[in-house]
Amino acid sequence: MPDALLSAAPLLLGTDGTKMSKSRGNAIALAASADETARLIRGAKTDAERYISYDPERRPEVSNLVLLAALALGRSPQDVVSDLGTGGAMALKDTVTTAVNELLAPVRARRAEYARDPGYVRQVLRDGNERADAIAAATLDEVRAAMGMHY
Repeated sequence: MPDALLSAAPLLLGTDGTKMSKSRGNAIALAASADETARLIRGAKTDAERYISYDPERRPEVSNLVLLAALALGRSPQDVVSDLGTGGAMALKDTVTTAVNELLAPVRARRAEYARDPGYVRQVLRDGNERADAIAAATLDEVRAAMGMHY
């Protein structure tokens, strides 16, 4: 029986407080630079309360940013909230920006490395396609044999 693989965050809202979507422009792309990420997070929707709390029902936008920081830091939302206290939305956004940028730094570095060598990337794709084709052909042979459809 299959089990659902759920993360600690079954849903993250976009920076505007609605469902995250590339087409809405409210997502943080893995390819975004540190400055782009900071700009997107600075523009994220929050509320006027100075005290930062994690209450997804009452404060979904603030809680979304707290959860994003917690996931990026590998901590619980309550730990992030206890560090922020009365720091307000600016402190929260600074924490989220730093956490996300530090988490994505190795990904961005690796992406930049691959971008400098497109020939290597094309070769990896070719090799992967060849392996996938071989696996698919073997699977189709098994299916045809099981169905008695040798032709």
